[in-house]
Amino acid sequence: MYPRKIHDFWISGTIKDDSKLQSSRENYERLLVQQMRDKGYVPVLDMQPQFSIKYNEEKDHYTFNLVMYGIYIGKAKSFKYEGFSGQNLITKG
Repeated sequence: MYPRKIHDFWISGTIKDDSKLQSSRENYERLLVQQMRDKGYVPVLDMQPQFSIKYNEEKDHYTFNLVMYGIYIGKAKSFKYEGFSGQNLITKG
């Protein structure tokens, strides 16, 4: 077993156009993965990203929260691995 603590990474914000919800989510997920790797973390592939949205009728936009989970493996290794699954690091490609 890989004896590391799972760390949560999150981002929240607003999206004006509901037709952009899916593409915005994908972009924010990529951003969070990049931030993880920059800090030496890789995604925990067994834990799905948590994305919640709420429509604010008064302001006519959506607010969202996105949470992803990562495990620390070090900055040098974080760009070599796709993520962590089960008890193993998964190599890219």
